[in-house]
Amino acid sequence: MTHIREKVNIKLHCSVHTRFAMPRLPPKTQDPKAEGTAVRTEVDDARAAQAVPAQGPAPHDRASSKVRQLLEAAHVLFLEQPYDAVSMDAIAKAAKASKATLYVYFPSKEALFAALVSDQCGQMADAIWSATSPSDNVEKVLRTIAQNFMAMFATTDALAFYRTIIAQAPRFPELGRTFYELGPKILHEKIEGLLRAASARGELNVPDPKLAASQFLQLVAVDIPLTGLLCLEPLTSQRNRATTESGLALFLKGYSAAQPPATAPQGQPQDQ
Repeated sequence: MTHIREKVNIKLHCSVHTRFAMPRLPPKTQDPKAEGTAVRTEVDDARAAQAVPAQGPAPHDRASSKVRQLLEAAHVLFLEQPYDAVSMDAIAKAAKASKATLYVYFPSKEALFAALVSDQCGQMADAIWSATSPSDNVEKVLRTIAQNFMAMFATTDALAFYRTIIAQAPRFPELGRTFYELGPKILHEKIEGLLRAASARGELNVPDPKLAASQFLQLVAVDIPLTGLLCLEPLTSQRNRATTESGLALFLKGYSAAQPPATAPQGQPQDQ
């Protein structure tokens, strides 16, 4: 009797164990096509990382059709989406180029964006100075500079890109420095040189051309850049013309050659 009960218990134990034991799954197989794609991507990225220079393409390379294609595609995406939402994959797709090709020219999204900032600053500088001529008198040159400078704030693309730069500057300080040194700083230095030369010719009386360059831009721009960045009101051609002419007139009157020399603020030497 005891022998029979032992057999029954063994049978029940085996039945329960068989019923609730987890089945052993076969090993997971990798899709050959997916595996090949992953391997090729890793190899391409590795080769691209080795081939790319540390600071992106040299300035003269940015005139090439391939670099222009990549920069223009990136520019459109950065205008449409926040910086963090734009990926290198999306940029390559928009440019109709491979990711490996993108990495050959730009090692990272930060490097690409910095190159884009440099490119946009160059285009803006060309737009501001393109219509000026060394033979023009200083009033005509300053008027052209003011009009072209203010025209930037009438375009939604320029303002949107400016906002993107400002938003990323705290995270990437070098990006803010790049924008400043290739954009506003160059503009100030060119105006400074223009005013220094005009003062030397006797057209104006400018004791501190560096300070005067900043004053000129502030007088012709007033609060228009701020209201544009905050999307408060669009810049109309009428307001652009009015602020430009008013600021220019005030500037020329203050630095007229007929006026007695202005003195630099106490503690600051006059420009030599």
